[in-house]
Amino acid sequence: MDNELRKNVRFRWFESLFELSHYEFQKKVWIDAGIENHVSDYSETICKYFDDLDLCNGLLKFRDEGFITEIEAEIFIDFHNKLEEFVDDPEKSNFSDIMILQDSKWINLTNLAKDKWLKLKENLIQEEEINYISKLENKFKQFL
Repeated sequence: MDNELRKNVRFRWFESLFELSHYEFQKKVWIDAGIENHVSDYSETICKYFDDLDLCNGLLKFRDEGFITEIEAEIFIDFHNKLEEFVDDPEKSNFSDIMILQDSKWINLTNLAKDKWLKLKENLIQEEEINYISKLENKFKQFL
């Protein structure tokens, strides 16, 4: 696999996981539109994760393609499956961003994602990736 492609996909995965794992950030971006040069909402967040990263075909396929490690797959498989269940729930399909953010299942899912985010950070070994995540968190720390 091309190293640059892998790096770019991983960085986009990190960005997607960051948004999915930070509830206050979601509120600021989705409802208040309060972050300059950053526009998102629930639908965009889900599309970035499942469609843009091709995770609609499963996290294990993403691993098998070499984009994430076995350890990363183990960390995130539970979250991925629960997110997929949430997105596929027909009751949630017409929820507004506010309704999503008030949904107890979404709040629990975001908390789960946050736990997984912290475990991911503990397991990263490449300095460039560690620095990227650190920059991402620092860039938006006032909104967390």
